[in-house]
Amino acid sequence: MTDGQTLFAVFALLYLIECLRLVPSAAWMAAGAEKSRWSTIRPWSRFQIGGGSPLLLTALPPLQAHTLALPWLFVPEHAALSVRLSDSMSASITWDQLSLRVDETTLHLDPSTSVRLPSPSLAKVWQQRLAEWRGMTPDQRRRAFLKHARTSLDTKAAAKTASEAAKHTRSLRRLATTHFIWCFGIISVVYHRFGDSLLVLGAAAVLLVLQIIQSWLFLRTTRKQTPVIPYRRWRALGIAFLPQLAMRAADAVSLTTDPEPPHPLAWRGLLEEKAWLQTACQFWREARYIPGWPQNDALPLEAEALHAFFRHENIAEADYDPPSNAKLPTCPRCGAEFQTGIAACNDCGGVELRIPAM
Repeated sequence: MTDGQTLFAVFALLYLIECLRLVPSAAWMAAGAEKSRWSTIRPWSRFQIGGGSPLLLTALPPLQAHTLALPWLFVPEHAALSVRLSDSMSASITWDQLSLRVDETTLHLDPSTSVRLPSPSLAKVWQQRLAEWRGMTPDQRRRAFLKHARTSLDTKAAAKTASEAAKHTRSLRRLATTHFIWCFGIISVVYHRFGDSLLVLGAAAVLLVLQIIQSWLFLRTTRKQTPVIPYRRWRALGIAFLPQLAMRAADAVSLTTDPEPPHPLAWRGLLEEKAWLQTACQFWREARYIPGWPQNDALPLEAEALHAFFRHENIAEADYDPPSNAKLPTCPRCGAEFQTGIAACNDCGGVELRIPAM
């Protein structure tokens, strides 16, 4: 490889690294623009790094805005706190064993259980909230959680957050697309055609000018932003001289939002209705169908909050909990079919099977 090709490969690697984010393993990310349907991105939850998982943001042009959502990571039960660690892992901690401590973005719940949150401010918010829940009665905890659930499922607030993120980053994303094409398209073609020449140096000088303009746009866009972006001026300096930071400048704006992300189901209206209903079915099955569900007349707390939300949104029960047409016993949580004689799904923690009507 020539020196120019090596430099190109290094830029590409640094750019991909800049597209990676370490988020809670159960997090959801939406990517989109002002007048388009948004799509969801999930982290690689099989990889656990410091209590979180890596997530690759939209890397190719046209570059999009991003917004973060979190499912309910903490659900108060009668005698314990249920903690969602990932889509497939959870923990239960009794209230008297709860030992809360914050370390940067990590909330430690006991000596062996911790949860990574998107920001230090959110970690402190949940530390205070869980401390308050610990001192409440079971009924008070239930009411407090349902109030929190209603707030996190506010579809208008979630849509406003996403549209404002897209609006505020429009200029940054458009110039970043130009950066991407110039850095990985124009300069590489010019270098391949002319080699080490003044023309290549001129193309590199144009890239530097674009980066300085992006730095100025970043400072102008964020001068009144709340909450304030950490190390804002230092980040602007990096944008002015490092191509990978210039191309991802919009992420620092769109992902620095209020400390309380919405629930993924609050994105109704942003996502395609079919995709949203699939997500709604997934969350409903996980919340409703837990071990002992056929004997329990009352809904679990998380399912109660979702049921109230669906009713408020006028979603028919057949849409989020469609009836099964299977001829064999079926797990209502994962949908797996079993031969007769099996009563529970071990993959779902012993959830009782739904027996088809004869």
